[in-house]
Amino acid sequence: AYMIERMSAIEEADGSSLLDNTLFTYGSGLGDGSTHQYNDLPIIVAGKGGGGFRNGIHLNCDEGTPLANLWLTQAQVTGAEIEQFADSNGVIESLLV
Repeated sequence: AYMIERMSAIEEADGSSLLDNTLFTYGSGLGDGSTHQYNDLPIIVAGKGGGGFRNGIHLNCDEGTPLANLWLTQAQVTGAEIEQFADSNGVIESLLV
């Protein structure tokens, strides 16, 4: 929270904040470490990635959605011209502005 607050307080030359121009991701690849299951992953994404990433929402993806879809979505929002990443099967449209 401290880092997100600090990034939000830093003003860029165009009047936006550093956080507006960043994607900050924090989480885990395991939803339950004791059983090593990888569903219901606790992941926080903050920032707008330059304006293309929606924030302020809670997202519960469909069962079986690859985590790589998040990485693909973030990569495309930040300008990477890729159509797939690892086992992704598409971007997460609800995260796009």
